[in-house]
Amino acid sequence: MLSTLRIRRIGVIDDATLDFGPGFTALTGETGAGKTMIVTGLTMLLGGRLDRGRTSEASTVDGTLTLTGHEELTAALDELGAEEDDGEVLVVRRITRDGRSRAQIGGVPVPIGTLSRLVGTAVTVHGQSDQQRLRDPDAQREALDRFGAAEIGPLLSRHRKAWRRRTELAGRLAELEEVLTERDRRGTALREALERIEQSDPQPGEDQALRTELERLGNAEELRAAASQAALALVGDEGPAAGALVDVAAELTGRAARTDPTLASLGERLDASRIELSDLAAELSRYADSIDGSPGRLDEANERLAELTSLVRDLGALLPGPEGPAGDVTELLEASRSAAIDLDRYDGADQEREESARELEQAEAEVEDLAAQLSAARREAAQRLSAAVQTELVHLEMPDAQISVEVTEHAPRSHGRDAVAILLAPHPGAQHRPVARAASGGELSRVMLALEVALSASRSDRSAAPVFVFDEIDAGIGGRAALAVGQRLARLARHAQVIVVTHLPQVAAHAGTHLQIVKTSQNGATRSTVEFLEREERIRELARMLSGDDVSEVALAHAEQLLDDARPQVGATAEQGASS
Repeated sequence: MLSTLRIRRIGVIDDATLDFGPGFTALTGETGAGKTMIVTGLTMLLGGRLDRGRTSEASTVDGTLTLTGHEELTAALDELGAEEDDGEVLVVRRITRDGRSRAQIGGVPVPIGTLSRLVGTAVTVHGQSDQQRLRDPDAQREALDRFGAAEIGPLLSRHRKAWRRRTELAGRLAELEEVLTERDRRGTALREALERIEQSDPQPGEDQALRTELERLGNAEELRAAASQAALALVGDEGPAAGALVDVAAELTGRAARTDPTLASLGERLDASRIELSDLAAELSRYADSIDGSPGRLDEANERLAELTSLVRDLGALLPGPEGPAGDVTELLEASRSAAIDLDRYDGADQEREESARELEQAEAEVEDLAAQLSAARREAAQRLSAAVQTELVHLEMPDAQISVEVTEHAPRSHGRDAVAILLAPHPGAQHRPVARAASGGELSRVMLALEVALSASRSDRSAAPVFVFDEIDAGIGGRAALAVGQRLARLARHAQVIVVTHLPQVAAHAGTHLQIVKTSQNGATRSTVEFLEREERIRELARMLSGDDVSEVALAHAEQLLDDARPQVGATAEQGASS
């Protein structure tokens, strides 16, 4: 339910707050008072655009939505992190002076599309957009599905689930077909490549290690000589060697330490140096002995490097790595592991394809069966909806109009294989045509009202009452038709919150809440405010609407009679609103 609406600086409305009742609220006022600005403010809450010609200043609309019963909306707001206060959430839409738009729900900034999607689940504005809505086949199908929700809802849910399963299986089968095609194209080459790698048995980094070894083998004599001479310099017998000199220093320091103990630590360090020099000399000797300068080892290393280089060159492009063709043995080995995984996938693809094909066949049969059940349920619901709307049209002074909800076959989709069209023959002998083209302005408004009354009467959940805003619902009608519209709006308000902008007293008299848009002029500027009308004020406003004179005794008497005649339905509406 929409409990309050505050509009600031839109058209002639500088700052106005509207408190709506739970049932039927009528908005009336003189021409130019700003009734249209109220609807403009409401559509802004739904993500609608504001014509900058309406104002040159920043404009703001605040709306308070009661969340009771709207479980999906409440869950969406919780996920969004929106704050609610005692079961209500504040929706704010602001248009800056330069035309930029800002929106918040429960204190959380949201895109305009999110605002439309969330608030639009609770509020529907009927008016100039009805023509477009009635041209939308999906909107008409969804309306039928809501009407027959008890029978259609479970089938639709099962069909959507089966459709998703079928889509997933079809996608998986297409992937497997690609795998098998790739297997035919690459499988043999990959196996041969992996067999060649297995036969060669390269080790990670082996090619780089061979290059390092070949560099060493090419300079074997120089390296051996350098290592041998370095070892002799440390511990050699000929000439002064570092080890011998350290021995002398250690002996001299040891003797002195007997006289001065402070030298003992230096003696220990010299002893450690003697040991380290000995170890270094041993390692240098072993290095010199390890260098194999034989032509046989040089040839062997060159042959192995040539083999590995050829392996990388021949297979690098076939087994590419993450950054392109493998450039060395290590990258080739990493790529070969991925190729092995691909081969395993190829090997199991045939069996998986057969299984997926069988499952897809079963899923398609299930989708076909559920689609047939959906079509049958929709055709049955279409007959009931046609009859219900037909009954409402009789009450709305369109007894000769014939409505038909047609269900025809459509290409299969997630919601079935049905296309739904609401058709109207406005008078006997006329051909049934899409209602958006067959109805005049006044007829279209009444058809939409009849449809909403029929749909709302079928709702089982009375707590999550939707909000319907009707703009120009009474365009092109008067007399008995206007009275009938007021009566049906009051009936709709038993199951929903109804907000109506009207210029007809027959309609306004049926409202449980009556708000008047009051226009004032001062210093050459026109401003409008909103006033809540009690009974006596309502009578005067109805008299003005009837005759243009709110003091005429005849008009006042007629207005009071009109209000009293509507009271039983207004009372039923108020009672229903209080219970929900």
